[in-house]
Amino acid sequence: MRRAGLIKPLLRINNEKHRVWRKNYATQVDSGLAECSLDPKEYVDLKRQLRQLNLPHKDGHTCLQLECRLCDRNRQPVTNAKKGTDHGLLAYVNKRTGAFICPNCDVKTSLGSALLSYQLPHPAGYRQPLPRQPLYESRFPHLTEVTPEACAALGIKGLKEDQLNAIGAQWESQQQLLHFKLRNAAQVVVGEKVLYLGDRREEIYQSSSSSGLLIHGAMNKTKAVLVSNLLDFIVLATQNIETHCVVCLPYELKTLPQECLPALERFKELIFWLHYDASHSWDAARAFALKLDERRCLLIRPTETEPAPHLALRRRLNLRHILAKATPVQHKAITTFGAMRNDILSELQNIEKVNGVKWKRFPVLNKLLKGHRRGELTILTGPTGSGKTTFMSEYSLDLAMQGVNTLWGSFEIRNTRLAATLLRQYVGYPLDDRLQEFNHWAAEFERLPLYFMTFHGQQPLKPVLEAIEHASYVHDVMHVIIDNLQFMMGVSTYRGDKFWEQDSIIAAFRSFATKHNVHVTLVMHPRKERQEDELTTSSVFGTAKATQEADNVLIIQDKRLTSVRGKKYLQIAKNRYSGDLGIMPLEFDKDALSYSSQIQNAKRKREKTPSEN
Repeated sequence: MRRAGLIKPLLRINNEKHRVWRKNYATQVDSGLAECSLDPKEYVDLKRQLRQLNLPHKDGHTCLQLECRLCDRNRQPVTNAKKGTDHGLLAYVNKRTGAFICPNCDVKTSLGSALLSYQLPHPAGYRQPLPRQPLYESRFPHLTEVTPEACAALGIKGLKEDQLNAIGAQWESQQQLLHFKLRNAAQVVVGEKVLYLGDRREEIYQSSSSSGLLIHGAMNKTKAVLVSNLLDFIVLATQNIETHCVVCLPYELKTLPQECLPALERFKELIFWLHYDASHSWDAARAFALKLDERRCLLIRPTETEPAPHLALRRRLNLRHILAKATPVQHKAITTFGAMRNDILSELQNIEKVNGVKWKRFPVLNKLLKGHRRGELTILTGPTGSGKTTFMSEYSLDLAMQGVNTLWGSFEIRNTRLAATLLRQYVGYPLDDRLQEFNHWAAEFERLPLYFMTFHGQQPLKPVLEAIEHASYVHDVMHVIIDNLQFMMGVSTYRGDKFWEQDSIIAAFRSFATKHNVHVTLVMHPRKERQEDELTTSSVFGTAKATQEADNVLIIQDKRLTSVRGKKYLQIAKNRYSGDLGIMPLEFDKDALSYSSQIQNAKRKREKTPSEN
């Protein structure tokens, strides 16, 4: 059933038959709606139905704004731009996910649930499904105004305590930290972000259902500068920049929750001035710009003359001049070298970060591939039973442990088994005879940015792409693994040549990787070859399009069954980024389910140490 078809019955409020439908199916449909994306046609249908229901609404950059009738308080009425009449507090409907978010009553649900809860009459005994959440309570009860001691510890020349107090900072002397409140679009406190002055470490604490921002500046300003850490926020907020508000992102460059977007709706211009402290964050600005509407986003690329704000202040550079040099994120179809000049200089001065995230378990891959970069397409192939899934799970785990948000689409192996493999690789040994350790390791593993699609077995392309697009938007996924591609063939609307069908699927993933700046890894079976022959790029199942579209082609070669001294190794058969080709030996540790020589050497060292003592 089409999602547009799901929305329509939710809005039919005068039909007795629909009331029966609502009783039986509303929960199921609402749950599905909250986890999918609205395409443009469905969004137009939704706006038309809101007009039919006489629900005033306004089209924003990322959200549809409408009156929230769930709120039980009625302060700060908003004026409808078209009719000039006062209505209740604003709620927001995300234009990509269909999520209904009210920052006043702290509700996040599907639009269908929200409309049902205050449009349809409640039957006898019906309980309101959308209760108000309690306000956030601080974890730091002993906060005071900022003291000269805090200013001295911060180390910013010329900074006074009254400047920090003016931007909302508070001081906790026992732990030596600066504290800032995070607020949502309704200015309700939903969390806090702290800066430990001893080691410059930042921590964030928020309620489970909300996510807020740190914004300094007058409410009438329509321009804002987005920074990724508190140090940059403090520098810019205390400079009294007349034209721009200053916004500190909650989770640095890791993710930007959709609950934060309503607070940015009032800004017509957003400038990303970020501090890139890790390779995986290099493309974060472009990824966030896609979520925030590229047309209003500008970017300051880090160079020696245009560094992050706190570095610019330390070098006595003019912050306002740097701000004026921001360039649009969105480029036209045709450009010039002059338009790309700053981007090229920035990449040359930050080449290690441009190379991508380095593997810690597979240093040979760093020498050949240089790193894992967003926006690329990788193909992994190898004989049946050669360990493609086991290798790819450890390969992805290595990246996830370094902050690369990863989405697994395992159609061949169930998620419980895949997660058990990842957990065992994370721990380094089986837990079946150490069950007392399970809760400890499970809690540690659960912190990794790993997500799993719930599909299993053969799946058509459309719902898989919709799930991936949703994950890239909501969870800021950077790496998607499809294992394996052949499970997406034979169930689509294509009726004809299977090679043409596969080419269409690969083209769709190639387009998705480029458009959404996400690294896509496809696990594929090879053609049927003689066991004694080595696999090549021509051995990948299908036509040459697969390897032509791919940026990287990785082949597991397994000669153990055809030669007495046969070895198993990973061959880098294509590398579009640097052109370096080569092989990486694969020796398997059964206890750790690991192909990493680093892990195996560490294990041997641990086993050897007690005997020496």
